[in-house]
Amino acid sequence: MADDTDALFGLILFILFLALLGYAAGGMGSSPSSAGPTSATTQSLPPLSGDAVASCPDTFTPAKRGTDGLLTLQVYVDPADPGRKCATASTTSSGTLKVTLAYTAEQTQMVSNTASCQTTGQNCMTSVLVSGTDDYCVSAVADKPATSASPGDMVTISRVVEPCSMVPAMQPTDPWPDSTVRADDLEDEEGY
Repeated sequence: MADDTDALFGLILFILFLALLGYAAGGMGSSPSSAGPTSATTQSLPPLSGDAVASCPDTFTPAKRGTDGLLTLQVYVDPADPGRKCATASTTSSGTLKVTLAYTAEQTQMVSNTASCQTTGQNCMTSVLVSGTDDYCVSAVADKPATSASPGDMVTISRVVEPCSMVPAMQPTDPWPDSTVRADDLEDEEGY
């Protein structure tokens, strides 16, 4: 009985392999194209829109926190819309403070806010809010660059807001959308 099942399974795999080869040869054939890259290999992320804000909304929930002496970074997510994220950078040191939210895999789309912190010892804060991120990875970066007066003040903190997925790769269309892949598990086949 096991030999018949294995033979049948092998035959099905062979047929699926041939069908996949036929799909690859026929479905991915050449078509008229113009010079230059095409968008068939990757998909772009949705537009990242955002604004500098005075502070993150109270309705957002804390997602990530990082601190490094002079600098603190707190990232928040809107529980009603996880595509909306907010980040706040704060420091008690004088100088420039910057917070940025950007797609982790595509740093060209980013929204930043900068604050000038005049007095040491007082809390200085800057925040930025983005939307449209869906479930894709967004990185928050707080940056406190060194100044000539305080050369040791350079601090950068980076956090990725999770759970998330990176840039959506172009997936080939499944020729058998309702098919399930059988696990090739020795214990399963032998009935253990």
